[in-house]
Parts: sequence; structure tokens; C-alpha cells
Amino acid sequence: MIKFIQCVRKKPEVSIQDFRRSWKTYQSKATDLAKAMNVTGLTFCTTLNVEENLQVMLTRGTSEPFDGVAEFRISNAPRTIEALSREPGKSLMGDLQKLQTDFLDMENSSFFFVAEEQVIRR
Repeated sequence: MIKFIQCVRKKPEVSIQDFRRSWKTYQSKATDLAKAMNVTGLTFCTTLNVEENLQVMLTRGTSEPFDGVAEFRISNAPRTIEALSREPGKSLMGDLQKLQTDFLDMENSSFFFVAEEQVIRR
């Protein structure tokens, strides 16, 4: 299984409340795009504002957590990429990218492909 992961940070001037509102809109648009691309799964996560995250960061010496994570599961990469080159995938991708520039700090976010290696399955 191939996954496309988006680890995102909000722009510094965007409040947490505004980020979460925009993130909901982003989820909706990304879901439309994922359906057009025949993605087999889509997950969104929002970082919890809890003391434990601060403790992990301080004790392990890591950077601040991302504000959100999106995970697109792709079973057929060539078919998925092809769907982005034609409508409606092309225009949906444009809409999603426009929204990203509105509220995400793209320079401090990270988007990448991974190969899943499932170790525990229940």
C-alpha cells in the first residue's frame, strides 16, 4: 500500500480555532478529490492540545507537533496519478492547493509518499 502523507502547520497568524474551521473545509475538499482519484482510504488527524505532547517534545528534544495530518491510501498509483491529469481531479486539486495557501504554512509543512509495512494487524 502506498500512502501520501501531509503533515501540516498552520500559518502563525491563524488561530487554532480558525485552523480547525479551515481544516474541516479542507477535509471536505480533499474527500471530493480522493473520490475522484479512486483513493482507497483517507484519514485526517488533528493534534491534541494536551500536556503530554509538550512532555514528549521536551523530553525527546523534538520540534513542535504538526497541527494536522492527512493520509491518502493509494492502491493503484498510476491510476491515481492519471486521475489528477483530467477533470474533475485537475480542478479539485487546484481548489485544494488554493485552500492550502490560505491557511497553511507550506514552508514548514511536509508532504511525502510512503510505502506501508503493516507489522500488527488485528
